[in-house]
Amino acid sequence: MRKIIPPKFTNEGFKKVLVPPDLYSDIMDEYEKMQFSEIVDGKTFDEEWGYNVGGISNLNSDNLYYYKDSISKNLYDKCFEVLTPLMEEWSGVKLNETWGYGVRSYTRNSILKLHRDRFETHVLSCIIFVDEDANKKWPLDFFDHELNHHKVTFNHGEMLFYESLCAHGRLTPFNGKYYRNMYFHWKPIFWDPNEYKNMKTKFMDQRQYLSLYKN
Repeated sequence: MRKIIPPKFTNEGFKKVLVPPDLYSDIMDEYEKMQFSEIVDGKTFDEEWGYNVGGISNLNSDNLYYYKDSISKNLYDKCFEVLTPLMEEWSGVKLNETWGYGVRSYTRNSILKLHRDRFETHVLSCIIFVDEDANKKWPLDFFDHELNHHKVTFNHGEMLFYESLCAHGRLTPFNGKYYRNMYFHWKPIFWDPNEYKNMKTKFMDQRQYLSLYKN
C-alpha cells in the first residue's frame, strides 16, 4: 500500500489538559446517575483485525463487548460549546463538530488495535477520562508525527486533545473492572477527505505500522 502521510496541525500531535471545571461538574452529575445497562456487542469479523466491535479488537476472542450509557442532549451541546474553541485554539484551524458520544465502559481484557480514526469526520478529537476501577493505569498508545511512541495515562478531571489521524490504540489488555471515557470529534471547515481515502487506517501491531512509515 502506498504510504500516505496524515495532515499535521500541531507539532506534538496531542496535548493532555484539564477539563474546564464547570463542564467537568456537569459531566460528573450525569455520570453519577448512569447505570450502564446497554451492552454493545454487535460482533463483526474484520479480515485484518479478526473479531472486533466498536474499536475493541482481539484476534483470540469472539466474545467482545462494552457497556454504554448516553449523555443528555444538553450536556452534548455544552461539551461542543466549551470544547470547540479550545480545540480550535490548540489546532490553529476553524472546525466543524462531527460526532460525540459517551460514556463508553470498557471491560476486563479489552484491547484497542492500533488505528487511525475516520478520515472523513474524525480528524481532531478529544478523549475525556471519566472513571476507572483498575489495578493499574491503562495507557493510550499514541504515535506522534515523528513516530515517537507515547503511553498516555489519565487522572480524574483530565482530557486529551489529539490529531486522530495519528496512529493510536490501547495495546495492553485492560486489567480491571471498568474503564470509562467520552469522545468528541471535529473536522476542519475546509477539509477534503479524498486526499486521505487510500491511507492505511488499521494495523495489526506496532511493528506493522512502523515498518510502513519508517521505510
